[in-house]
Amino acid sequence: MSSLRSLSSGSEIDTTMFMPTPPSSSQPPSPEFKAIEDKPSSVGTTAGFESRDLVNLFGVIDKLRECGVSEDISLPQIVVVGDQSSGKSSVLEALTEIPFPIASTLCTRYATQINFKRTPMEYVSVSITPCKDSSANRQLKLRGFKQTIHEGLDEKRFGKLLEDAAEIMGLPKPGVAAKPGESGIRFSDDTLKIELCGPDKPHFSVVDVPGLFQSATTYQTDEDAEVVENLVMRYMQSSRTIILAVASSLHETANQKVFHLCKKADPKGQRTVGLLTKPDALQAGDEDRILQVARNRVTELTHGWFLVRNRSTEEVRKGVNLAQRLQNEKRFFASPPWNGLDRSRVGIKSLEKFLRTLLFQQIRKEYPKLREELDLLVKECREEIDDLGPPRESPEQQRSALLQLSTDWQFLARSALGGYYRNSLDVDGLRLRAAIRRHNDLFASNIIDHGHLHDLADETKTATIHSWIRDVSVRSRGTELEGMANPEILKTLFRLQTEKWEPIARAHLTNIREEVEAFNKQLLALQCSDEDLRARITSRLAPAAEAAYRRADDELARILDSERGEILLTHDPTFKSTLDETRNERYCKDLSGRDHVANPNTVFMPSTTSIAALAGRIKTRDSEANTDMFEYLEAYYNLARTRYVDCVCMQVVERHFLGPDGPVRVFSPLLVGKMGNDELEAIAGEDMGTVGARQALSERFRRLQEAQRIAGLGYAK
Repeated sequence: MSSLRSLSSGSEIDTTMFMPTPPSSSQPPSPEFKAIEDKPSSVGTTAGFESRDLVNLFGVIDKLRECGVSEDISLPQIVVVGDQSSGKSSVLEALTEIPFPIASTLCTRYATQINFKRTPMEYVSVSITPCKDSSANRQLKLRGFKQTIHEGLDEKRFGKLLEDAAEIMGLPKPGVAAKPGESGIRFSDDTLKIELCGPDKPHFSVVDVPGLFQSATTYQTDEDAEVVENLVMRYMQSSRTIILAVASSLHETANQKVFHLCKKADPKGQRTVGLLTKPDALQAGDEDRILQVARNRVTELTHGWFLVRNRSTEEVRKGVNLAQRLQNEKRFFASPPWNGLDRSRVGIKSLEKFLRTLLFQQIRKEYPKLREELDLLVKECREEIDDLGPPRESPEQQRSALLQLSTDWQFLARSALGGYYRNSLDVDGLRLRAAIRRHNDLFASNIIDHGHLHDLADETKTATIHSWIRDVSVRSRGTELEGMANPEILKTLFRLQTEKWEPIARAHLTNIREEVEAFNKQLLALQCSDEDLRARITSRLAPAAEAAYRRADDELARILDSERGEILLTHDPTFKSTLDETRNERYCKDLSGRDHVANPNTVFMPSTTSIAALAGRIKTRDSEANTDMFEYLEAYYNLARTRYVDCVCMQVVERHFLGPDGPVRVFSPLLVGKMGNDELEAIAGEDMGTVGARQALSERFRRLQEAQRIAGLGYAK
């Protein structure tokens, strides 16, 4: 037999008092039932059972429930469930001394939380905990429902209390018939909280939920049955809920709806305590069936079964009070065949003591996990609030939010442009400078490899290139003398040679634009989680970005016009030196008669033989002019190509894409500072959904923080 830890000292106690013990077949039933010693008449009083740990734990759970945290996190609790007419209300009455309505026509339409609280003075405190989906106004209205009763709760006063609670929740009063075709709300997720306070009250808590039913009646519809089942299941499904499943002895437990729900919510029966009622109403011969169930031999539950005998209809009519009920119950279970059952498993007092013990153990077991869950919920709620950003209801708040966003944007954009990839920028999409350099390198390579009509450095194609130059020269002849070169021909050759520069540059700018737009989108998403705000900021910045792209296109057009226009110009000293070196090399080849390259610094001393050889190698003046044209074109093209790549990268990409007025840096505090109130509202104004979400999250965060504080101070594990 396993053992349970002591509630206060940590020593072990025998659990046989909590487990059913069927009598041995070889032993006859005990001839008489040893009555439980009479303590004070109050059912809730359990002298000697209280401990500091128990008091502290129940107090903390009560406070957590008071601050509304049960809407966010499951708290250990006992939920009493059962079919209508199962005797559930009579059980609750015996446990709590509250005169719950017994007739099915007076069923409650909401959950009722009943707490016992030890206080110097005796009184009853009543309030309503609104369901979490309630609007702010409805929550305020329901939380304003408070009553303090010093005279105790008799049947009349309690009935009036249920009526008042139903009315403020917007429900029909108990006993009001359902009208044909009526579609209004008849059950609520709100909770009526009743605190029974006094000097001899134990620390105990139970939750009553509406009774389950199968068929519609005058007072409840088929739709109501589904609503009630869903409400009950929400309570039962929590892993921290202890289910007290009340079943009538008059019917097979397997046929009662409550156990169908128990199988769904607690398939292994580890959180379910079975309770059989009405054993006194059994027909002769049915007792053995109930005894088998009570001994956990039919529907097996980890915590077993209890039996209670409530007041009969006749006893209620005669006015039998709770003290007399206890005596009648003792006498009943002292008679055969019930006296063969473990006495710790029969009677309302045994049930109450067991439930309190079980609830305390459940709280103690779950408390460390509960604190961890609270810490996690606080963290997650804070992150959700942070994701919404600061409030943006007034113009001041809107400007402040945009100023903060733009300031952060400028810092991160400058860092990305400078190649400082720290923290949040250390991801591929935000390494902007590296991406720009990659695209610039690719642009330069494309211009070098594919930007020409002819590869002037390829000696295997020299003849083809000379032929092309000769054809262009012939087509472009003007008034120059025979053998002279027309200076306009070089311009024509250069423009033909550089025709691919523009499409390559346009493709490069498209790539740069896509990279910049992707960077802006990712950077804004990093700073602002509000998708709607991001869209409005992007829309506001779009015209400035488009203007920058147009300026970039215009700048490229000017560069192309300068490079490929009417004037070929360079002051680069390497142009002349390169041209001289090329010519000297060619002259040396011609004079030597050999194809190898002579030293251009060698002083050439002509002789009769060499002059004759040179004369033999010189063909015509036209040919010489074509060769000169080729050398000019090659030297100038190489210089202009380098200059063109630099100009596109500096004057177009850096100036118009990445500069102060470019799309990367256009979102600035200066821009925000110039916005009027109307523009601020249009960009940063929050819709009612966001305002409501922030208010709800702020309230939830306040509630969770308070719960976290209570849980942290209330009990040390």
